[in-house]
Amino acid sequence: MYVLSFRDMSQPSRGAVTTATLYGLDPLDQAYVWNPAQTARLNLTDVGQFAQAVRGAHVCFIVHGFNVNRDRGFVGGGAMAQEFRGLGPLSRLPPPNLLNLLVPGVDFFIPVLWPGDWYLPVNYPFVLPTARAVGRNLAQFLTGSSATMRRVSFFSHSFGARVVLETLQNAMKPPAGVGRRHDPPVFDTAVLTAAAASDTVLDSEFYTEGVGALRRIVVVSAPTDEVLTTWFPLGNPVEQALWQNDPGPDVALGRDGPVLTANSPARKKTEWYVVTDAHADQPIDQLHGDYMPAPWTPNAPYPNGWSDKRERIAELTQSVLDGAGAPWPARRVIPEP
Repeated sequence: MYVLSFRDMSQPSRGAVTTATLYGLDPLDQAYVWNPAQTARLNLTDVGQFAQAVRGAHVCFIVHGFNVNRDRGFVGGGAMAQEFRGLGPLSRLPPPNLLNLLVPGVDFFIPVLWPGDWYLPVNYPFVLPTARAVGRNLAQFLTGSSATMRRVSFFSHSFGARVVLETLQNAMKPPAGVGRRHDPPVFDTAVLTAAAASDTVLDSEFYTEGVGALRRIVVVSAPTDEVLTTWFPLGNPVEQALWQNDPGPDVALGRDGPVLTANSPARKKTEWYVVTDAHADQPIDQLHGDYMPAPWTPNAPYPNGWSDKRERIAELTQSVLDGAGAPWPARRVIPEP
């Protein structure tokens, strides 16, 4: 398994933004232990060797959100990538807990580490410049010497959606004075879960080229998300007062779903799934931390910090990335302003 880092890996938290650094984790099998985090087992990988390995491949990048330090970003994204490659313990559990999350249509799942750490009581509004810097660096990675991938998809959680959007926009429309060695890969699917971004962000003029490059956008939201219900409306206006080119209402995409105009270019490619629709006969109290595995919190009988709610998100992701039918119906009408 590969891990792609844009943070100073010598620091467990509050590391600086760096250019792309590739690591390899080998061997990765069912016996691998994610808790405690074993970042010392990550080995530096040569970009040229990586380019050869992923030549012509479909690669999905897993991007964590805000309030995630180095170790939790590594083990959360790593445990998810492991299951999507069919190398994890979920597929070997006895029934009824057995779950095979293998995605044959994707060749590599690569966790992306970035310094979106919590380090002050109110530092959330100050994270956007970091996400933008990581987006620029990831875009350069995708169009640089490693640009041999045939197709690229993304899975993101929370503020990771902003990293993905910044990456797409910078790959398709580099800033003035920034060149690229190769054309961008084909951008296939972006699965945006619990996105900490305004509900109109897919229509934002600042992401026009990036959103336009995607074949498919999958928005996963939950009205029960306590972070996006309480904290996003408080932090978003402060963020917008601090930074330019950050429009949109104080309503989160990952809570209330996408708001698109009638003639939005994103409308035909966007699917909206509400977690509480997954089982209409029972309530689902989906919280902000119920999307990616959390190996640092044991949760028997599930291994590696998985849970029934996190498995539900993984099953949806598996289905859309592999082109199969989703396990629960999409909302038919995307709300309009």
